[in-house]
Amino acid sequence: MAYHIGIELSPSYFKLAEVKRNRRGITLQQYVVHPFPGIWSKDAAFLEREELVQTIQEALLGRELHTERVHVGISCHEVVFKHVTVPEMPKRKYRRWIEEHLLSVLDLPFPDPAFDYQLVDHVWADGDEQKILLALISKSYIDTLTRVLRYCGLDPTHIDLSPFSLFRWINASREIASAHTVIVQISKTEVEVSFFVDGKFTDIRPFHLPLTFFLDGADRPYPDPLKPVLQEESEVARYGRALFSRLTEWMDQTGKRRFLKPGAQWILTGEGLDLYLLEHWLNQQTEAAVSVAPPAELVMTERLREKASRWVGTSLSVPLGLVLREGEVLQP
Repeated sequence: MAYHIGIELSPSYFKLAEVKRNRRGITLQQYVVHPFPGIWSKDAAFLEREELVQTIQEALLGRELHTERVHVGISCHEVVFKHVTVPEMPKRKYRRWIEEHLLSVLDLPFPDPAFDYQLVDHVWADGDEQKILLALISKSYIDTLTRVLRYCGLDPTHIDLSPFSLFRWINASREIASAHTVIVQISKTEVEVSFFVDGKFTDIRPFHLPLTFFLDGADRPYPDPLKPVLQEESEVARYGRALFSRLTEWMDQTGKRRFLKPGAQWILTGEGLDLYLLEHWLNQQTEAAVSVAPPAELVMTERLREKASRWVGTSLSVPLGLVLREGEVLQP
């Protein structure tokens, strides 16, 4: 048996999930959800500031982790995505071609891009061009993040984007059968909407949508950081209306045919509001099937389930997806 740790740096929380793996799958042994300070920022220089180090150290205080090696998931708000078209070539040559011909001409907010890419759609005839989705992030951001985690006693061995981790967790817990899937990840201030076609990541829309804008009354901290900000049906309906409006405004006719019609599915995950109320509201607005992602309780030990927050639910989808293998299926 081996222990594995997934860490998510979301816009609102530092999250950690430690699982034990055996022949039957994984069990969640312990988790951490700790709020970031209000000054959490996209500026990479901020990551070196004492406040972030102290926040992570506070989150880990008194925790006995079984391994220092961690898989890290980062928000796509830190990433620049670009759709580009390049000449068709053997798959092994795309990375070199992008490095030599494309990176230097891209308009980016940082001078030191690290990148990954995914081929989009098929090339049906020799000589046609290939569509590519590029994901780019600052190397200095990654370097700074790595140094901060190591200073806190953790050893990051792999860094991944949250949409891929979400897809792994959902697909491992209940197979994603639809060819057209939308994963909506909600946090207290942000939303990331990821689009998948035939299991391949094709696009993402991150945007700012604070839950407090839709709250009746004042926001206030609770002892349990996972207690929803929006719990009333009227509050969730107002939030759902704004969310649905943003998504449909972005979709062209092809997107609407793919993701708003019968056969498509929307999967809700994250924290901050009653996702089951949002599921009900959205199912009345679209012909696609809307559901809530599998909760973390599915893999909790009995002992952990007894003392865990009643609001854990889907809040650990990214950390759990980080520790899963590609294509892994969890046993019921």
